[in-house]
Amino acid sequence: MLTTPALLLSLTLAQTPPASDAVLEYSSPLTEESAPDPAGFSFTAFTAGQTLYLGVDEANLRASAAADAGVVRTLMLGTPVRVLKAGARATVGEYINSWYQVAVVDAKAAPGAAPVTGWVFGNTLTPFRFEADLDGDGELEVATVVMSNEFKARVRVLEPNVKPPRRVSSVDVAVASTDYGGGRGGPVTVKLVPAKEAGVTLLQLDSAPERCGDFVTSYVSYTGPDGKPGVLGKAKLALELGGLMDPPNESTFTVSFQAAAKRALVVRTSVEEEEEGKPRKVTEREVYQWKDGVFAQAKPVAKP
Repeated sequence: MLTTPALLLSLTLAQTPPASDAVLEYSSPLTEESAPDPAGFSFTAFTAGQTLYLGVDEANLRASAAADAGVVRTLMLGTPVRVLKAGARATVGEYINSWYQVAVVDAKAAPGAAPVTGWVFGNTLTPFRFEADLDGDGELEVATVVMSNEFKARVRVLEPNVKPPRRVSSVDVAVASTDYGGGRGGPVTVKLVPAKEAGVTLLQLDSAPERCGDFVTSYVSYTGPDGKPGVLGKAKLALELGGLMDPPNESTFTVSFQAAAKRALVVRTSVEEEEEGKPRKVTEREVYQWKDGVFAQAKPVAKP
């Protein structure tokens, strides 16, 4: 029996759905200063005992909490680690985050063997990792989500049967601000939408701060060249929808899919307060058709 890298990856990294309360955040107040105060940044803090995943490929596990510390091991995208403890807040490159001491989770390790440990910077860690046949080529890809230094959610998809460094495709997705009109970045949650529901396998990213303001739902696709296995495909923003909750005004939407037709149906509802103080409700329906990795809005059929 052939043992492919994809099979090894599948055996080593068991598919574990993200916790129902899993969230990733990276945000900062808007400022006119060229160098914002690091104390003003907010980001997801991880705790000891928590299992996370490397959200970047070829990540360096370091001997100490420093960007120039010795490299203990290089880890591929999606590798699971267990948090041992959190270090101090620091600036590495253009990121503000904390260092974490972690232990690599290796399902192939001998019983009782001491795990490999080291330090990684917090911006490389994520609670969101998915293993699925995203492009329909019969092989499993690995997808992760981290926050970019531009305060967006960065989706990365790794093709295990392709050698580094060109085995990852990525796309950035907008997130809603935690400070409506006065901040950058915010929270995001992620889930997998199976092909049996949408006609194609998608990642759904929801960004909805608790306070009033805008919110965003995005769908990311990953398509390969004619379904050929072992070839790096392309991650794309397949559909992005925005809404607003600012009572008494609001703009919401619901999404449903027609899997057989590879079609997305969006119902938008807007409520606005008129001069008389009475709410005015408007409902619109939109149809999006799947083509070349994205859902494009279909033109309405003219009535005779």
